[in-house]
Amino acid sequence: MLAGFVITSSTDVVTLYADQIIDVGTLTVVVDGSNLVVTYNSTDPWVLEETHLYVGTVAPTESAPGRFPYAPKDAVNGVYTISLVDFSGVTTLYIAAQAEVTNPTEIDPVTLLPREESVWAEGDEIRPGKNWAMYFEFDLVD
Repeated sequence: MLAGFVITSSTDVVTLYADQIIDVGTLTVVVDGSNLVVTYNSTDPWVLEETHLYVGTVAPTESAPGRFPYAPKDAVNGVYTISLVDFSGVTTLYIAAQAEVTNPTEIDPVTLLPREESVWAEGDEIRPGKNWAMYFEFDLVD
């Protein structure tokens, strides 16, 4: 039981997009007991690098992932485990998930480095018309 309601199950799988249109993997959000578990998964040949995560009770207004409350130091192998105690009483969370990925099979002819792309989990634009940073709603089942 968490703050007056029992969470029986909540799961969501969202596509991770690089360069706005390239499907490079998924973001899985699951309630596990009193924790929210957010997992970044890249698909071959893409390799997950740095991740940033926003989870809040209101939609994000800031699209700078470096300012999100959860940073790479908070994740273990692309998995964030966040206590739901701080979100007691809410039924909807807002999530913005950003990452950096590389594709070692595509080498930039100028830099001679693997292709690098910024990634966002599919959703609504945080700042419409400013950039393509996105967020989505995650409903907790009560």
